[in-house]
Amino acid sequence: MARKKPEVKVKKITSLKEADSVLKRLSELNNTLKKLEAETDDMINEIKKTAKENAEPIIKEMEELEHSLAIYSEYNKEELFKDKKTIELTFGQFGFRQSTSISVKKNTLDLLKEHGFREAIKVKESVNKDILRDWSDERLALVNAKRVVKDSFWVEVKENPVEFKE
Repeated sequence: MARKKPEVKVKKITSLKEADSVLKRLSELNNTLKKLEAETDDMINEIKKTAKENAEPIIKEMEELEHSLAIYSEYNKEELFKDKKTIELTFGQFGFRQSTSISVKKNTLDLLKEHGFREAIKVKESVNKDILRDWSDERLALVNAKRVVKDSFWVEVKENPVEFKE
């Protein structure tokens, strides 16, 4: 099949009356799209609800079986895991994994500062553009920054409330 460049049809607007007519059509399309999105959201939510209901007994059984394996492993830990941390069987594996975490209290940060342990404190630095916005162009140039001003076209249609089915 030969490649074909699609033509973009642009409506030529010659008056404010025609511009208002275009805005009216945009508003109608916007409302139609919102209704479609709302209907789609309703369908998705119903599918999610059904999937969750169908998954609940499966998840519950899996949790019960995993708990049974955990109890069996804990009860027989000395015998099963004296030389290894993992038991590998035909349909999977289970075992114990050692993990270490650090528990901190509300005053830990203050105590780190007080004792001068700065290497244990995270500090994230970033440019504060809100402050730079008030600077002169000359001052911005000193720090290799510049003010970019652009005129961006925008359009906003007046929206009518979308009626949702209960």
